Amino acid sequence: MARKIGATGAVLATDVTESGNTSAASIPLALSKLVERGEIAAGAPVPLFGFGAGLTYAGQVISCP
Repeated sequence: MARKIGATGAVLATDVTESGNTSAASIPLALSKLVERGEIAAGAPVPLFGFGAGLTYAGQVISCP
């Protein structure tokens, strides 16, 4: 998706191999790890997208805490 919208240099969370499927907690866990490692600056726009069982999905853009 980052490539599709032209977001060169985008930081992508790929920690599913470390955390496993944590269901609803996946996005906050991934975001907190990126913030802890300093990969996302405070105030940076962060698009969040998730999907779940039953073909549910959601997305939003937040400012990084």
